[in-house]
Amino acid sequence: MNQRVLRRVTGVFAPIAACTLLARFVSADVRLPAVLGDHMVLQQNCDVVVWGWADAMESVTVTASWDGKLAATTANAEGRWKVALKTPNAGGPYTLTIAGKNTITLNDVLLGDVWLASGQSNMEWPVASSLNSKEEIASAEHPQIRLFTVERSSSNTPLDNVTGKWEVCSAQTVGRFSAVAYYFGRSLHTELKTPIGLIASSWGGTEIEKWIPEAAMLADPEFAASLESRRAALKDYDVAMAAWRTKNDAADPGAAGHWEDPSLDDKDWTALPAYKTWDLPELGGFDGVAWFRGSVDIPTSWAGQTVTLELGAIDDQDRTYVNGKLVGATSDWSTPRVYAVSGSDLQSGRNSIVIRVHDTGGLGGFTAGADQPCAKRGGEKAPVGQWKYRLGVLQSALTPPPESPAPQNSVLYNAMIAPLTPMVIRGFIWYQGESNIARAAQYQRAFPMMIAAWRKVWGDDELPFFFVQIAPFSGYSTWNLPVGSVAELREAQRLTLKVPHTGMVVTTDLVPDLGDIHPLNKQTVGLRLSRLALADAYGRKDISCNGPGYRAMKIEGGAIRLSFDHIGSGIDVRGGTLSGFAIAGEDRQFVAADAKRDGETIMVSSPQVKRPVAVRFAWEDAPVPSFFNRDGYPASPFRTDNWPLSTEKARW
Repeated sequence: MNQRVLRRVTGVFAPIAACTLLARFVSADVRLPAVLGDHMVLQQNCDVVVWGWADAMESVTVTASWDGKLAATTANAEGRWKVALKTPNAGGPYTLTIAGKNTITLNDVLLGDVWLASGQSNMEWPVASSLNSKEEIASAEHPQIRLFTVERSSSNTPLDNVTGKWEVCSAQTVGRFSAVAYYFGRSLHTELKTPIGLIASSWGGTEIEKWIPEAAMLADPEFAASLESRRAALKDYDVAMAAWRTKNDAADPGAAGHWEDPSLDDKDWTALPAYKTWDLPELGGFDGVAWFRGSVDIPTSWAGQTVTLELGAIDDQDRTYVNGKLVGATSDWSTPRVYAVSGSDLQSGRNSIVIRVHDTGGLGGFTAGADQPCAKRGGEKAPVGQWKYRLGVLQSALTPPPESPAPQNSVLYNAMIAPLTPMVIRGFIWYQGESNIARAAQYQRAFPMMIAAWRKVWGDDELPFFFVQIAPFSGYSTWNLPVGSVAELREAQRLTLKVPHTGMVVTTDLVPDLGDIHPLNKQTVGLRLSRLALADAYGRKDISCNGPGYRAMKIEGGAIRLSFDHIGSGIDVRGGTLSGFAIAGEDRQFVAADAKRDGETIMVSSPQVKRPVAVRFAWEDAPVPSFFNRDGYPASPFRTDNWPLSTEKARW
């Protein structure tokens, strides 16, 4: 086991906003975060953290079956508690027993290695939509690989829990899981013969600034200035939004008529056949406000206890009422609604659920999981059903909402990363960058900043971090981007390799369809990430994991000689001709160049450039070059010059 894991600082809680849902819990039950559950993997051979909530000053004990030792603690004044447990080498299954005023037993717990996978859509892309999905899913019976997908969520302040659950890797579960993460974990499991836990926390189309902790951004003068400007704009936006709601509520008969009142006569409301995306004739093309009424039967045994209401995602905005009281409101179409309802607001038997849905345009309705909508208490569930609806007001009768200041910072870190930080992990894998192309030069600061910030909150400044360089894509030409910005983003990623214990997968050989921004071959991406991990995190000296990396240049008459790191067993030229090289003189005008292998170096020249000073390689949106090493890895795009970039002045 790598010593960095043994030195891991046992968990620290992320800052908790006063308005987070769990802070409102008043139940006497000991509770755990979602990432601690049946079928989970805990990091082997280190001090792991088990944490949760209980009554203030409540005594809590945790017993692990691998050694039978009891760890005891007392919840603090806010009801928070945590204990550290020393884990042995990989193994299991084990049980964890957590006891306070109630007892929770976690079953089928394995000890192994835990990796966090994050980024945007190419990391989020599921096995079911990737190459050879039918065969891959059918053969995915790997009971020692465990999968946890963090549901999409955003927050302006750090939260203390996520939504998700651990699943055993099988043909029934793997199809919806991150393909890159799965193939990475499968390769590690095959090589190491140890249980692997994979936590996937990604969101397509997202910029890196949403994943960086705000404290890290405030510590950088360049980003701090943008944050201060946004905060001032947010104050004005909040005032404008309050005025907008007041004005539009007056136009909505449901708001004016208090349709959330559980005693309202709803005999004229229309039955809703299914809780799903709207496809009814009356709702299919509807934009505006519609109201929905349902009910849930609360068992007598739940009396006085806090209940979690899970409604799935709602397109676009909702206000949710239980027995006439507002329990939550969310304005994002893709965020799952999870609202805590105090026991004092519930009654045994029938309880009214009313949702005011504002669909501002396009498709509207509900996107619920298999067991949603429902109310939960501990492991028990009560379905919410018997839905009816009534139209409130057409969008055309409403004024459009004020535009939110953009871009947002830290909101995905707050909701999808911060709650995981007490979990001891082995390292990170990351696939993101497409959404930052327009600010590629600034990515040279933002990406290392994020890596350092994540390592800091996990308490280990050497925690391995492996990432994927964005793939070739011809469609970037339609994005109205500065010329060369795609190559500049890849350059920013390559330069991030200066950060210790990082590694990068190059994908220029993995995209047969250059018109697809989501290349189907996630198997090789995951495999290459695993090779980086085996070489760095696990110290395997026999592993080759990198393609040629630019080291230096030397002008020799009318040519430039390039030398490289990671040549391995030698340079390989696919197709017989080196391609993708361009050369320039002092006028900085690049032209296509001739490139020839000379031993373990490459000589680049062009009759059009008599006195060359710089070379660029694969400096385009969709390069498919022929330069590899004999270990089968492609060379990363690079440049030898330091001339100003097209995105030099673009700022977040």
